[in-house]
Amino acid sequence: MVNVTSRITLACVLVLLVQQASAETVLERSNRILQEINERVVNQYRAPAPNVTALPQPATTANPEDVAKQFHQQPLQTKLATPEMMIFVSFSMPRESLLRIVEQSEKTGARLIFRGFKGDKMTDMSKRISALLGNHRVEAVIHPPAFTQFKVNQVPALVLAQSDVGDQLDSGCAQPDRYVKVTGDVSQDYALEYIERTSPQWAVTARLFGDKVKVDHP
Repeated sequence: MVNVTSRITLACVLVLLVQQASAETVLERSNRILQEINERVVNQYRAPAPNVTALPQPATTANPEDVAKQFHQQPLQTKLATPEMMIFVSFSMPRESLLRIVEQSEKTGARLIFRGFKGDKMTDMSKRISALLGNHRVEAVIHPPAFTQFKVNQVPALVLAQSDVGDQLDSGCAQPDRYVKVTGDVSQDYALEYIERTSPQWAVTARLFGDKVKVDHP
């Protein structure tokens, strides 16, 4: 009699577990997986320093257009009193160029800035960024207004920006004296040397970042 009762109890528990498992809708499961992917990307691939951004975080269920609206008219801002380096990139670029940028950005601490999503879903972009970064400790963010803020019409583009870069004009562009930009598929050390030669007010900053690239060189 005890065995029969135990079997009935066990069967009821199994039925309850099955019912609970099936209670998760397809949408809920999709959102849960998307959140787990995004959290894993952020935790594994965000560089520990410098953390100088205050960007709004997109909702896990948002599509690219919704995320772009969230970012609209919000300038890329810095918190620390030190200049920052950003590399504006796109997956339309050759993979060899992107990999070189990732390797050098790990040394300089530069952030990679993407305009929007590659693919139809945020998960597609997360996977592509994860595959690109690999084990490199580099921060990558999606921030469409930054392309307007620094007048980036072509990628790749290297931007050095001062800590008060958030002070922008009515057009949404940063004030010209708050940043310097080099456009073209060149190495970061070359771009920084060019800035050092041609922009005296940025020479010291460019040299500091350039020394980081050369640290492993004899």
